[in-house]
Amino acid sequence: MRARLDWLERQQQGYAPQPFDQLAAAYRQAGQEDAARLVAIHKQRRRRRTLHPAGRLLDRLLYLTVGYGYRTWLAALWLLALLALGTAVFAHAHPTHMTATGTPVPAFHPIAYTLDVLVPIVDLGQQKAWLPTGSALYCSWLLSGAGWVLTTAVAAGLSGVLKRN
Repeated sequence: MRARLDWLERQQQGYAPQPFDQLAAAYRQAGQEDAARLVAIHKQRRRRRTLHPAGRLLDRLLYLTVGYGYRTWLAALWLLALLALGTAVFAHAHPTHMTATGTPVPAFHPIAYTLDVLVPIVDLGQQKAWLPTGSALYCSWLLSGAGWVLTTAVAAGLSGVLKRN
C-alpha cells in the first residue's frame, strides 16, 4: 500500500482526488476497510497542501482531533487528556484560586469540577458552586471551548454523522 500511495504522491499535475478515490474503492471492494480508510486520510492530507495558511491550520486541527472524520475516537482521547490536565490544574488552584459562590457549597472535587467545565451536557453542580480566579479562570475558558468542540465531535462520531465512505 505504501508504494501505491507514494506513486499517487508523484503525480505531475499536482493534487487530483480521483486516483485516491479509485484506490480506496479498490481496497473497499477487496474487503480491506482499514487500507481504504488510510488512503482516504492520505488524500485529505495531500489536499491540505493546496490550501492557504489559515485553511491548512484548520485542516491540521481536523486531522489531529478527528482524523478527517475517519478517526472520531481521537476526540475522546483528547477529552481524556484534557480531563487529566484540568484535574491537575484545579487541584493545584484549590483553595487559593477557587472561590465558593455561597452557602451551602458542596465539597470541591477537582475531577468533578473539570468534568463539569469540559463536558457541556454534564451538570455536577461544581461549576455553579465554585468560581475560578487567576490562571484557573483562563484554564476553565480553554477547557470549556475545547469541550464543546470535542464533545460535539464525539457525539457526531457515535451517531455516524462524521463517518465518511
